Amino acid sequence: MSDAATNNRYEDVPPEQIEWINGIATPPTPPVRPLHALLSVWRLVRNKEDTRQVFEIVQALSGGSGKKLFKRFSATPYGQRVLNEPVRLEDILGDRETLRAYPEGSVARAYLEFMEGEDLTPDGLIDAAEEAGIDFHSETQFEEFRRMFLHLDVSHDLWHVLTGYGRDALGELCNLVYTRKQTGNPGFKLIVMIGFVALKLERSGVAIQKSLAEAKRNSRDTSWILEHDVEELLALPLSDARRRLNIVEPVIYNSIPEEVKRGLLKPKVQHTQAEQERQRSQNVPA
Repeated sequence: MSDAATNNRYEDVPPEQIEWINGIATPPTPPVRPLHALLSVWRLVRNKEDTRQVFEIVQALSGGSGKKLFKRFSATPYGQRVLNEPVRLEDILGDRETLRAYPEGSVARAYLEFMEGEDLTPDGLIDAAEEAGIDFHSETQFEEFRRMFLHLDVSHDLWHVLTGYGRDALGELCNLVYTRKQTGNPGFKLIVMIGFVALKLERSGVAIQKSLAEAKRNSRDTSWILEHDVEELLALPLSDARRRLNIVEPVIYNSIPEEVKRGLLKPKVQHTQAEQERQRSQNVPA
């Protein structure tokens, strides 16, 4: 998810405050705001589909982790392509007709099935980021820096497909365990910790801790997904893509009945992300 430095408040940064990483201009490191993060965690627990709060938490706690991630990403061949060509993942993953043309069983078809089944689009993630003050469209001094975080944000639902975790509350937390390992952002760790407590208080008999522990073990052995060409992955059978990335399907999580997982942390407020996207597509006020 996005770093706070993609926010518009970093426009017109004077030259002496710009940090150059691998020959690319990046903005000042954002301040850490723990109280803001805790408030956003509380809102996220009340509504697990309030994606805006994930962006808020990640921004508030990112500190220097975004710079470290950018340094690593911009040093890879694929990262250079994303930043300089650029590779527009939001267009690639948003082109449903092209995705539908891929073979049955491919990553592309699995992703399309996931997104259509959940009534989601890549634009929904971008809209949620904008609600949190992250502007991916206006001019910026730091286009390459912003481009990486847009690429990462749009990858979120693709990572669900690759890791095998659903969009239920436990599946989201397990997927964020992977995201924390992949990005190094401490905000994801806080979300997982608070989410774990909330789930245990609600359903103590479900294998929540074991599922999260399994995700943590498996994430340690997974390849760094961000250095892999997404279009190459889309063309592969899902099983082959997982082997390439060294992703192991979750056994404990998959053993929990689907109806139990779907019942965890039901939103306590109206208008989930999927509902908001349907309303936007129909031009209905939220």
